[in-house]
Amino acid sequence: MRVTQILFKQHIGWHFKKHWLVQGKRKVVETGAEKILRQKGIVVKDPTEFLREKIPFEKFEVVGFKDKPVPLDETHPNWHERSLLTFKDNNVLLEGLKQAKILTNTVQIEEGLPEKYQLQDIPKEFNRRVKKIILSANIFDAEQKKLPIVKDPARPAFTFPRDYGVTQNRVFKLLVSKLLNLIETSSDLDMVRQRYFADNVYFSYPFERNGDLIQFELVGDTVLLSEKPLSPITEKSTNEFELPDIFPIKPTLTLNQENIYVVENNYPINKNAPKYYPHTLFINFDKESVKNLFEEEVTEEQIHGRSLLKTFTAAASHARARFGNDVKKLPTPITLQSVQTDGKNFYFGVLQLNNLDVEGSELKNIWYQIPSMPLFHKCAYELGKPILGGYNKNVVKHLISFYNNV
Repeated sequence: MRVTQILFKQHIGWHFKKHWLVQGKRKVVETGAEKILRQKGIVVKDPTEFLREKIPFEKFEVVGFKDKPVPLDETHPNWHERSLLTFKDNNVLLEGLKQAKILTNTVQIEEGLPEKYQLQDIPKEFNRRVKKIILSANIFDAEQKKLPIVKDPARPAFTFPRDYGVTQNRVFKLLVSKLLNLIETSSDLDMVRQRYFADNVYFSYPFERNGDLIQFELVGDTVLLSEKPLSPITEKSTNEFELPDIFPIKPTLTLNQENIYVVENNYPINKNAPKYYPHTLFINFDKESVKNLFEEEVTEEQIHGRSLLKTFTAAASHARARFGNDVKKLPTPITLQSVQTDGKNFYFGVLQLNNLDVEGSELKNIWYQIPSMPLFHKCAYELGKPILGGYNKNVVKHLISFYNNV
């Protein structure tokens, strides 16, 4: 076939677009007919009123669709003119434990834990099983997810390769649940029957301090409940102990300021429940979610302050549920233990709640604590072999002492 030149070939689609573009720029020519009709008293109406039919729309609820979110402004049904200062799970206080003591009217009358907490020796078989639990929670679990980005302060611009493994929240759940299960199997059967574990228990405690409306809204990641309350630790007077001085810092600094809120006092355990009294609070410290407002590393002092505020929130909400919303000086002190951990380091504390009046009353609450203790120094694979180094059995001894306390 001979190749010949195609003449007068045209692209219809291209011509249509160009024609539409030109015609779309045409303006309506004013003929003057509307003006003449108005002069003769003839009513001229807009043709769109007749061409466009007005169809009323009805709202139907369709499964799988959600309503539009309510704007977070003055139109919100929970908007209040008065601001609320809140402390939640991802907060830490600027001054840490000192600031927490001022907010909760709490003092330390002695260093360390009370004398009633005696550490007992544990057999080798028990330690062997604990080591197995540590390895199982940190490196033997089947979860494989992206771990947090590794940063080197000496080389801030260097990008490390992403690691995959067991996340910190998963390590906390596995480690705490398995350690407590091991302690239960070695404890007295009558005591175990008096205990009960609850996960993700929400506590809320609102109060006023020096004209500020404050509410602590915190979650107990794992709460040990008991049939009977813990006995008070001491009857020693707290009049001679003074609260810390952090002037010129305001005690409510770094608390969240909100105008959309609901004030509620919440202790979620029913009074008719057989295990009604809080015994020990296990707190998860996740470095990726618990941060400073100023992007600095969370210090040990701030971690201890977080333990105190969480323990105070659980104990205070329980006190109101037990003695009434108007109670100030408690008829019987409430004792509550707390254990905060990131899966490696453990922070032990004990609170004796004497008074809910936080505005400088002479009767103060009492807080006991010890410095952080590492459960181990290293738990990883080396040359394809699981390695656990620096195992510290004192952590397990403290857990057993807390569990057996009555």
